[in-house]
Amino acid sequence: MNSNRAMDISVIIVSWNVREYLKTCLASIYHSRTRADIEVIVVDNKSSDESPRMVEAEFPQVKLIVNSANLGYAKANNIALKESKARNVLFLNPDTELCDDTLVQMKLLMDRHAGWSGIACKLIYPDGTLQENCRHFPSLFTDLMESLYLDWAFPKNRFFNYYRMGSWMHDRERIVDVPYGACFMVRRSVLDNIGPMDERFFMYYDEIDLCRRIKKAGRSIWYTPDIKVIHHSNKSSGQVPEKVFEWKYTSKILYFEKHFGRWSVCALVMNLLLKTAIVWGLFGLGHLIFSRPKDLEYIKKDIRAAWSVFAKALK
Repeated sequence: MNSNRAMDISVIIVSWNVREYLKTCLASIYHSRTRADIEVIVVDNKSSDESPRMVEAEFPQVKLIVNSANLGYAKANNIALKESKARNVLFLNPDTELCDDTLVQMKLLMDRHAGWSGIACKLIYPDGTLQENCRHFPSLFTDLMESLYLDWAFPKNRFFNYYRMGSWMHDRERIVDVPYGACFMVRRSVLDNIGPMDERFFMYYDEIDLCRRIKKAGRSIWYTPDIKVIHHSNKSSGQVPEKVFEWKYTSKILYFEKHFGRWSVCALVMNLLLKTAIVWGLFGLGHLIFSRPKDLEYIKKDIRAAWSVFAKALK
C-alpha cells in the first residue's frame, strides 16, 4: 500500500452494471466533500452498460480501474485498496447517495475517537424509512433461529432475532459487530494490521469476515444514527437472482468453516433439513389453505439452491 497518509478519506466503490446509480453516487460524493481531502477509486467489474465511459466523461477526477472480468466484491475492493492513499478507507456501494456533510462528519468522528477502528452510518431507503443495517455475528444458534423461522415470527425479540438485533431501533450510538458494507469506513492502520478482505468470498460474508477479524484484533466498530446515507439496496445483485443464491450459500459455508471448523458445516446441514421440512410441510399446508406465504415458490427456490451448494461442498 502507498505510504502517503496525508489524505483524509479514500472512497472505494466496486461497480457492476449500475451506471445511473453510480452516477448519482459520485455526484453526491463531490457535493459532500467540503472540508475533507478525498480520493475516489471506482473499480468496474466488467460492466456491459458503459459505466466506465460515463465515469471517464463526467468524473475525470476519479481513479478508474476496469477489470477484464467480474472478479467479485472482495477482490475488486482489494485492488483499489492497494492503490489508495488515505488514512481512512470508505467502502461504499454504488447504489448509495451521500448527504451534504456525510464525509466530513465521518472524518470528524474518526479523528475525535482514536479508539474507533470503523464507523457505519444510519442507512435509509429512498422514501426515508430506516434500513436496519447492523447485525450480530452469525452463529449456529442464529442460523437455527432462521431455519425455524423464529426470527421471522418474532422480529422484535432479542432472543429469537438476535442476529438482526431485533430489539434495537438503530436509534443510538453504540458498538456493533457487523454493519452493512454499503457505507463502512475503516481506519487504514487497522487494515494494515489485520490484512485486506478475504478474496475467497466472491460476494456476501466478506464484510462479516472482515469485521470478525477486526474484533478478534481487539478493536471496535461503531454505529452512529446522526449521519444518514440513502441506500437503494441490491441494485447489482438483483440483476442475477439465480447467482445470488449460489454466492450466498457458498460464502456462508466458507465463513462457518473458516471460523468454526469443518464440523459446523454438518450442523448447518441439519439446520437446513429442519428448514426444508418446515417449508414443504407447514408452509406448504398454509399456502394450500390460506395462500400464505405468497412467496412460497421463491422460498423453495432458495432452499433448492442451498442444497445444491451444500451437496458440492460436502463431496
